[in-house]
Amino acid sequence: MSRILTSHAFPAILLAAGACRAQTILEQIGWRGATLQVMFAFLLVFLGAFTVLAIIYFRKRLVQQEDSRMVAEKLFDEACEKSGLTATEKSKLRQLLKHESAVQPQVILQSVSVFEKCVEGEVRRILSQRPSMELRREEDTLIGNIRRKAGFLHLPLEHPLASTRNIALGQVGSIFGANHRVPIIQRVVVVDKNEFTFTFQYDADKEDVFQISPGTELKFAFARQNDGLYGVQVRAAHAEPGTIEVYHTVDIRRNQLRQFVRIEVSMPLKLRLLKTEDPDRSEVRRGEIVEAKVSDVSGGGLSFLCERSLKAGDVVSVSFSLPTGPFSGLPCKILRISLQEGKTKTFFKHHGQFINLEPRKRDAIVKYVFDKQRQLSQWR
Repeated sequence: MSRILTSHAFPAILLAAGACRAQTILEQIGWRGATLQVMFAFLLVFLGAFTVLAIIYFRKRLVQQEDSRMVAEKLFDEACEKSGLTATEKSKLRQLLKHESAVQPQVILQSVSVFEKCVEGEVRRILSQRPSMELRREEDTLIGNIRRKAGFLHLPLEHPLASTRNIALGQVGSIFGANHRVPIIQRVVVVDKNEFTFTFQYDADKEDVFQISPGTELKFAFARQNDGLYGVQVRAAHAEPGTIEVYHTVDIRRNQLRQFVRIEVSMPLKLRLLKTEDPDRSEVRRGEIVEAKVSDVSGGGLSFLCERSLKAGDVVSVSFSLPTGPFSGLPCKILRISLQEGKTKTFFKHHGQFINLEPRKRDAIVKYVFDKQRQLSQWR
């Protein structure tokens, strides 16, 4: 019993001793009987220490920001030099950057989407000042030279459009009114463009077009090869029978043609025929391993080139490797076959769809496609 009492009493003794010790310390520093002057002096010391620490912290932050700015400026200068920009073009590029200040300066020469946003902001600024045609021509030439040297004059078909400035000459589409579901012009062709506007041409004898005056809102709808369907709302700058000139925009609506984005690649592939409807007529024996080459891949399937032809509906097992890992024995159904002329021989291009692909493997392929797309978004 006495042992139990001792074990319960011991913590209480420690607490009491701690309280006495704390009370003694307070009495020693004179806090309990401290005057307002002493308390004020203590507060000043505390604030002073806090201020010193804050100054040190913010000075360190400023030094880090300055170091980052200097590194970014160095990278920007190197990118401009690599692109071959003149002093005037470099100065103009800095003006463009004011419209997208959140990004590092060198990114404008690495990302087409950033470049187009900056150009759009600069063009709007210039147009708001009602410039003369001579000044517009000068600005168009200057920005156009930067675009050409940065490598943004033509986008590959695998890269989605970031602006109507990326639309290729010869692109065919239809024109809708702002509130029309039926095209007011069935067929137009993009025949000219600059940094401010682009121009449609149509057959005035075949199209019954209402009056289009400057400022009229129109919609341009078109399909881009290997990409998707686009819808763009544009504003008319000038129109006459047979031609319509409209202002550029970065406000683009896109519907992808495929469920999964395909990326063009070139890598070896091994396939094995698993199932065919007519084995006697097949150029590939069931179970035979055949060498081929992947031409494009997505999370939903792939296309490959082979010297021998399979049949639509055949099921094969494919094996290939990507940077995200090897893929062995993936079941794939052949959807269609087309001919593709090579330098010395003709190949059969097989378009296939994966069957019951494991989510883990599909995610690995999609990750590869995404990384490849990100590289294309910085394409120069």
